Amino acid sequence: MNSAKRYLLIALSFAICMIVFTAFAPRIAHAITATMVNVVNGTSNPVQSADVEKLARIPYQSSYRTTTCTGLTNCFFSFTAAPSGYRLVVTNISGLFELSNSATAPPTGLIEGSSFLNVFAFTAANGQIFNGTVMAGINVPVRMVFDTDEGNPVAFVYGLYPSITGLPSVMTLSGYLENCTITGCPTIQR
Repeated sequence: MNSAKRYLLIALSFAICMIVFTAFAPRIAHAITATMVNVVNGTSNPVQSADVEKLARIPYQSSYRTTTCTGLTNCFFSFTAAPSGYRLVVTNISGLFELSNSATAPPTGLIEGSSFLNVFAFTAANGQIFNGTVMAGINVPVRMVFDTDEGNPVAFVYGLYPSITGLPSVMTLSGYLENCTITGCPTIQR
């Protein structure tokens, strides 16, 4: 009997050790791992936890105003190019155009870069009368990408404008500049 009691006592001790080890092993492992971590960044130099590329975006807005749109023609608008080391991403275009009182169609146009590989066509909403003048406008979300080597974006807006210069026509491109040292600005697949 002594040897049966001894084996039973050893088995019971082993079972108790396993239960204690199973219960406390994750805490012990976590404590060991936590003591091995060494964070060097403090509150004066925190680690970025958001998308760093989005934090590096620079807001972009370029407007062009002209009073040279007269008669049945295309009106030309030129916008600021992306500076060296940046990529321009246009996310919205807006514009306001004075039309001839006899205009029956809304102005239509396109925006492009110097390489003709990045073209966006649009049609403005046909006019509302403002102080006896027919006005047409556009405000459209877009997604256009211009690299530095494409030069500045330009727009051509075709329409029937007044025969004499009146109110100015205005277009605005809005979006952001990507810093190519952060994003790398990979080549656009075309």
